Amino acid sequence: MAFEKAVQVPGDSKTYRFNPELKRYALGDTGFVQNNAGAYVMQWALEPSKGLASAIKLKVVVNKELSGVKIKTINPSGNDTVNIFKLNQPEMIELYRFYLQELVQREILFEEGA
Repeated sequence: MAFEKAVQVPGDSKTYRFNPELKRYALGDTGFVQNNAGAYVMQWALEPSKGLASAIKLKVVVNKELSGVKIKTINPSGNDTVNIFKLNQPEMIELYRFYLQELVQREILFEEGA
């Protein structure tokens, strides 16, 4: 999956657009960690009672050039995407929206769509 300027998670009616004026320090301030490839990664558990290692997660990755983003909901091992909108778990969707809204408020992402 390539880094995009606008991303829509499968099942979500909203699209999130990357802020092209983003500064590196804003990512560090929100808890993103730089990986070995230079990209900035943030993962949140969508099932907090299970802990990060065994929960479905929201993963947001910003490339090292600060020009694109990937947003995925992934299984506990991180090797497959999960459509949380088909799981019939409103608490998970609420938490997903909360985390992305936090990135919108910090102007890392802009929200588009329904």
